[in-house]
This record gives sequence, C-alpha cells and structure tokens, in this order.
Amino acid sequence: MSNTTRRALLGAGLLLGAGTLSGCGGPPDSICLEGDQPVESGARLSLPSLGAETHLRKEPQLGLLGLAVSPDGARVAAHEWWHRQALSESETAGTTIWDTATEEIVARFDDTMTGAIVWHPHEDLIATAGELAIHLARPDGEVLWTLGGHEESDSRRSRVIRDLAFSPDGDQLASLSTDGTIRLWSLAGGTCATQPVLRVSYGTPMALAYSRDGSQIAVAVQGRGAEHWDARTGERATALEGCSQDAVGIAADDQGRFVLGIAEEARLQPASPDSGCGRDVESGIPVPEYLAVGPDGRLAVSGGESEVLEIWSAGLAGHERIDLPKSVPDIGAPGELGRTAWAPDGTLYAVTRWWGVIKWDGQEWSPLEIP
Repeated sequence: MSNTTRRALLGAGLLLGAGTLSGCGGPPDSICLEGDQPVESGARLSLPSLGAETHLRKEPQLGLLGLAVSPDGARVAAHEWWHRQALSESETAGTTIWDTATEEIVARFDDTMTGAIVWHPHEDLIATAGELAIHLARPDGEVLWTLGGHEESDSRRSRVIRDLAFSPDGDQLASLSTDGTIRLWSLAGGTCATQPVLRVSYGTPMALAYSRDGSQIAVAVQGRGAEHWDARTGERATALEGCSQDAVGIAADDQGRFVLGIAEEARLQPASPDSGCGRDVESGIPVPEYLAVGPDGRLAVSGGESEVLEIWSAGLAGHERIDLPKSVPDIGAPGELGRTAWAPDGTLYAVTRWWGVIKWDGQEWSPLEIP
C-alpha cells in the first residue's frame, strides 16, 4: 500500500444528500492515517496547575464518557484522566483495560484518550477518542489507524468527542462530537477510508446509535430531538415526528426502535423511523444521557451526575431502581455514575467518578481494581 493510499482524504467535498457537508465552508475534512499519528492543528493544551488542597490529590478519577466491554466479556476498558498523572500519582493517562475474571488491570496506555470508547463487535479491536484524535487499536496498545477531523476547543467553546459506535457488521465506525458533526469511516477489509461528514440541523449532538440492522444512524440532539441518516449514503432521512426536543441519550432496542433519553422532565421515549416517537415514560434519572441495551433487551439508564441506576425491562414496561453504596471503608463513596455497558452474560459494568469501573451482578455492586 502506498503512502498516498494510506493517507488519502477520500471524502473531501463529497455531498451525498441533505445533512452532509462539502469541503467548501464546512469543517475540516476527515482523515485516516496509518499508525499512531498526531492530528493536532496547533499547540497542545497545557495542563492546569492543581493546588495542594485539591481533592484530586486524594482520589482516583476516571472519565465518565468512556466504557466498553469486549464481545466475549473477558475485558472491560475505560479512560483514566490526566489529573493523576499531572499530580505524579500515575505514570499513564488514557486507556486502561481490566480482566473481568480477575477484576485486575491488565494494560494501561499513556495515550491521553479521555472521550468515548467502543469495542469492535467481531474483531479484537478497540476505538478510543481524545479531544481531536480517534485511535483504532489492538488491546495490546498497537495503533492501526489514527482518525481525525473533529474541531478542537477554543476560548469560546469546549468540544469533545462524546460517542463512538461501530455498525453491527463492524465495517463502519461513526464518531460524534459537540462540534456539530458526525463523521463516518469505512473499515471493511482492514482498510480505512473516509465517508460523508454529517451535520445536525441545530442544537448539540449528545449520543448516537446504529439501528439493529445497521441501515440507519440516529443521533440524540439537545435542543432538537432526534435526527437520523442512511448509514450507507449519508442522506438525511425524514425527521422523526413527535419527539421531545431535549434529547441527550439514545440506544437501539431489541424491537427495532430507538429509545431516547429526554432531559426535560427526565423521560424515556421510544422512536421508530417508520412511525416517529411514541408516548414517553417517566425516569428517575435527572439527565438520562447514558443508555445501554443488554443481551436480553433490558435497558440501563444513568447520567446527570446521579448516583442511581435504572434498569428497564424490554419495551419500557417497568423498571427497578438501583442505588450506589453511600460509602465503603477504605475506598469511600463511588461518586456519580457515568456510562454503562453490558457483558454477554448479563453482568452490567459502569464507570464512576471515584471508584472507577464497578459491576452489578444482579445482587450487589463491587469495584474492579482501582487505578
């Protein structure tokens, strides 16, 4: 493979329909770079000075956006934030991987990734996001591709890659940033090629999900509701009718629908590309931004700096509320819940602010090794 092929910008200026962006007047083009490559357009952000009295000196901290379980359920991955490295309490900042059988850390990488994480559905590959770059890597740390194009933060606005998702067949990766774009990459056959850049009409994109058959991509947009596109062509589909406007979370359920997390009045709302949004149900999670569907169709709901988790039965027929422990000797309180992820056997993993990764076995919470 030539260097030209390896680093080609294959999607520049491509306009396949409403919702895509051309190279003229739009954001930066998407890129695929082989190996671990820098994508920053300017100087790296400097780490702030942390005073001696900050609580970060006493507690570990993981990012709440990133959590993924391998398809076989043997490993779980999350991101250790840069705070502990800046305080000389850790030699690494970035992706951390645990063995779920021993509950011990088996790998730590100094890759500075702090955003979303997703495991490939069929291969032993993991996609991790930082502020600008996305790494497609093996779990041993070998970076196969560096993906880029999302805009960086500036003095007026903070931007973050909030979500990543593989298509069900694993041939496409989608990334979502608060810069207002959804970027697509084709990964079929071990190659990497850029695809259309999608743009939300207005509002802040918060989460994305593929339909169960992989034909559509739907996005929860705060201030807009839900938008969806044809995953193959990038064409914007007909708007979902009847959806609440303050959508902050989304997942594809086992009934061919999407479920939206609505921050306004804390609701969950089913949405079908064919019939639009249905009647919503009340949730006890103040900002239901993290939704995860399990192998049996159950839906885990968390977010909004809450220390409570809800698990809903398939079809949103009913739910149970699960509280985190208030405090445990020697390790203190877990802090708020972030993203959750299901293992194939139905074990639920979650990332918390201070305990790191924890698991729910149906009876009680227990922490994995704390970084």
